[in-house]
Order: sequence, then structure tokens, then C-alpha cells
Amino acid sequence: MKAHIALVILLFITIIFPKASYAAEDTLRVSQKQAEALFLNNNLDLVAQKLSIQQAEAQIIQAKLWPNPEFSLDEVNLWATQNQLSSGETIPPLIGNFGKNREFTAELSQLIETGGKRRKRIALETVSRDISIEYFSELLRELRTQLRKNFYELSFQQSYLSVLNGQLSALDQLLASFERQYAQGNLGKQELFRLKALRLELNQQMLESQREVHAAQKDLGILLNIPASKYLVAGEDPNPTFDSLNKLSLEQLITTALSNRPDGKISILEQKWSEKKYDYEYARRKPDLTLGLNYDRGGNFLLNFFGFGLKVDVPVFNRNQGAILDSKIGIDKARIAAGQKNKMIEAEVTGTFRDLQKSLQAFRSLESSYDADLDQVFRTYTQYFLKRQINMVEYLDFFDAYIANKRTILVTRKQLLDKREELSFMTASDID
Repeated sequence: MKAHIALVILLFITIIFPKASYAAEDTLRVSQKQAEALFLNNNLDLVAQKLSIQQAEAQIIQAKLWPNPEFSLDEVNLWATQNQLSSGETIPPLIGNFGKNREFTAELSQLIETGGKRRKRIALETVSRDISIEYFSELLRELRTQLRKNFYELSFQQSYLSVLNGQLSALDQLLASFERQYAQGNLGKQELFRLKALRLELNQQMLESQREVHAAQKDLGILLNIPASKYLVAGEDPNPTFDSLNKLSLEQLITTALSNRPDGKISILEQKWSEKKYDYEYARRKPDLTLGLNYDRGGNFLLNFFGFGLKVDVPVFNRNQGAILDSKIGIDKARIAAGQKNKMIEAEVTGTFRDLQKSLQAFRSLESSYDADLDQVFRTYTQYFLKRQINMVEYLDFFDAYIANKRTILVTRKQLLDKREELSFMTASDID
């Protein structure tokens, strides 16, 4: 009989321990700093935007290139008939026997851009490159904010789930004690069933909380570009004191935002791009020159004729008037958009700063020892209930109040972290 028991235990260990090892391998505990490092290296949206900057650099290279020269070969006679040679006029060979009685023309031409078009086209593409860089900064700003807020959400949900797990453990111990008393006839079935009903409610809350954890893990995993099989655990970072938040100045924050915000810089660069576009379109009103060198063999009284030529458009009808007017209107449009963006930045920073002050006030209202005192009071209430010094209704009321207060503490801290992060986002600067 003992041998059978030992065999069962051995099989149980063999089955359980590989699974435990697999679960351990699939769990990834990361702090906020580690998550940000993974994000900067792995995020696919950032990689794609970096490629956009490289594309803009390639356009600058293309704008710097000179137009290619053109070569043409024309009026080539592939053969000469006896009738054509009956006049007695012949054309000597060009090289050896090649080219005898063969007539052709050749031309080499080169386009010369006037009005500084090439230089202005380079300037236009350079501004486009600068805009791409700011778009990368804007994307980085947005995604980093998403990352941090998702990290705070995961930390909050896992902390809340830990609270519920602690309550479940305490409730299980209480149920075990009450079941012994019920078996001894010292307790009524109604009280035992009420505790079991509370356990069912607690299990449902834990199930909903676990769903929130999974949702936060999914969003964070996408940002970090890690395998979906990894179970993310938000590592505990030192609790910030938030003392520096009391020293923030709204005027300074607005000044910082106006100088740092990538979307504000983009609006200024778009205005600059419109000006460069106007310069380029205005330069296009000047016609380009085409210089040519041609060679005619046997086509006139000279056997080998070399000639030079110049070709230019005559700007009678099209002087690029429409494109010039369009780009000029674009300058005014970009200027208005830049002014509107500045007003929007000021409003966003002001609103977020005020929200942060409210969240900071709510956080300051929590006593530093309240969390630990709440745990101690809950343990005391549990002992009172076991000794029957308080009734079931009083204990269950405090049980619900304990969970609600724990959640309020976690929510208050998370809201302050979120608002601080939103202000960092609005000013494009890290606020500690």
C-alpha cells in the first residue's frame, strides 16, 4: 500500500513541476525603467517611423542630384541604294569600312536649371526631413505616455488583485473555522451559508479583476513587442513622494510646452515648408536652359558638321501663376494653424495642470499610515468575529468597506500618476 502511495506522489511531482517551471519561464517581471528600455528597442511603430526619416533623407539626396545629360542619335540611313549613289557623291567610311555612305546626326544636351531651383528644392526636402524627425518625436511622446499609463494600470490591477487574494485567504480560514463549529453544532447553517455566498462574490470580483489584468498585459505586450505567451508582472518601483509637484509653475509649464512640444514644432516647420514651397514655385516661373552640342555627318555641304545650340521656353502663357498663388495662400494657412496650435497647447497644459492639482489634493488627504492601519483593523475585526464579539452583519459591512477603502487608496495613487504623466505629455518633458 505504501509503495502505491509513493508511486502516486512521484507521478504527481513529475506532472506538476514541469508545469511550474514552464509557468516560471513565461512570467516576465519588469520595472517601469526596464519596460521603457524594452519599448525603445522593440516597438515596431518606432522602427517604422525611423524608416520614414531615412526615406526623407533619401529625398534630400535625390534633390541634390543634377539632371542627366541627354544623348540622341537620329537620321541614320541603314543602307544606300544605287539610285542614291548615281550622282557620284559618296561618303567615306568613318572607321575602317564602317560608316561608308552612311548619314546620321547626333546630339548631346544638358538641362541647366535657373533661379536656384535645385538649391530651393534641397531646402524644401530638408524641411520635410525635419518634419519627419518631429513626427518621430511626437510618436515617441504618445507611445511612451501610453506605455507608462498601461504600466500604472497593470500595477494597479495586480495590486488590487493581491488585495482580493488576501481577503480570499482570510475568508477561507474563517470558513474552515466556521465549518468545524457547524459540524460540532455550535453554529447555524445560515451564518455558514452567508460566508460561502461572500466567497462566491469575492471570486467573481477576482475574475473581473483578472480580466482587467489580462487587458493591461495585452496592451503593454503590444507596446513592448514581446511574445503573447509572456505573463507580465509590474515590478514594484519605489513609491514617489510627489513633493516636486507642489513646486510646479503654470507659466513655466506653458513656456516649456511651447518650446518642447513636437506638434508645436511641426506647425512651425509646416509654416517654414510653405515658405520654401513658395520660393521654389516662384523660381519655377523662370524658364530653364538647355545647352546642346550636335554632330551632322553628310547632311549638308560640310561632311562633318559640329554645331552648338540653346533651347529655352518662352514664358508667354504659363509663368506658374497658379502654383505661386497656391503656395502663397499655403503660407497664410500654415501661419494661422501655428497660432491655433499654440493656443491649444496653452489650454491643454492649463487644464491638465488643474486636474493634477485636484488629484494631488486627494492624494495628500490620505494619511501615510492609513493603509497599514486598515490592515491592522481588519485583522482585529476578524478576531472579534471569531470570538463572537461582533455579529455577522457588522463583520460583513467592514469586510466590504475594507476592500472599497483599499481600492480607493490604489485608485487615488494611480490617478495622481496618470495626471502627472498627462502633464509630462502636455509639456513634452519628464515631470518627477
